[in-house]
Amino acid sequence: MARNQKPKKDSLITLTKKYANNHDECVKYFFKMKWPVGFYCEKCGCTHYYSIKRGDVFQCKECGHQHYLLSNTIFQDNKLDLYKLILGMYLFFTANKGLSAIELANELEINYKTALLLCRKCRILMSQSNSEKILDSFFYEADVAYIGSKSKEEHKQGVATEQQPFLVMLSTDKENKYPKFLKLMPVAVDSTNNIVRFISKKAILSKERILNTDGKTTFLGLADKITLKSEKILYDEENHRLYWLNVLIGDIKNNITGIYHGITKRDLPLFLNEQEWRFNHRYTGKNFMNKIQKYILKSHPCPKKAIITALNLSEPYYAHVSDG
Repeated sequence: MARNQKPKKDSLITLTKKYANNHDECVKYFFKMKWPVGFYCEKCGCTHYYSIKRGDVFQCKECGHQHYLLSNTIFQDNKLDLYKLILGMYLFFTANKGLSAIELANELEINYKTALLLCRKCRILMSQSNSEKILDSFFYEADVAYIGSKSKEEHKQGVATEQQPFLVMLSTDKENKYPKFLKLMPVAVDSTNNIVRFISKKAILSKERILNTDGKTTFLGLADKITLKSEKILYDEENHRLYWLNVLIGDIKNNITGIYHGITKRDLPLFLNEQEWRFNHRYTGKNFMNKIQKYILKSHPCPKKAIITALNLSEPYYAHVSDG
């Protein structure tokens, strides 16, 4: 049951040689992102421009309309030097398991709050990419896992354990083979309604397809949509029927609690989206920077205040998660 070998990524040395101390090259990276086929004015359609302000602003020769390099994207309010922004995105997206804001702040020599905002925006880009894809296979595996830790509650004696359920689903070419793609979603409650809603949205279902589970009754609501293979699993047996699903759940939990210490419940959906993206793009190789360009182009302005508001709105639906 060997994992497939991952292709090599662009090296950090290659990236720094190209962009470090080279503002013009950094501008070219984002220019190609904004205008893949060449400049055109969004007001009059002219294809000729003047470059002003160190090349970060482009003024139409015909009507004089000014176009800002990162306007109408998630980085519209960016205050970082363009090289640090490129380097930060590279480090975050290419990390095999994840990269904490503390580590990113140290690498870029920026303050923690700025690094945290960059990490969150990268996770949002990952989330948007995830939302465009659904699983499509004749073999699926799914389970509800739990992540959390022990915490003391003021009004109760002893120690209580808060566990956040999240649904894990993967697609394979054959039963119990190394998975192709993965979907993750936190759920407020491990219930039939939540499972049916999530799986119906995230995967193509039909009676010709098989869904392997471990016998949980909450999956029975899918019986009319897909062929269920729902039997109790003996996890002590080597190469049991949900071996790879079990391995991935362990990896995901270790990555989240091992790299990101003390994450809050409001951030958990973004952390799960990050882990989903990392697994599904493990074979990207030297194409990371091209993918990032496409993600930014499809993005929308998302200032810090809007991100915090969205995170706070999601907070009541999820249990607290901390380092375990």
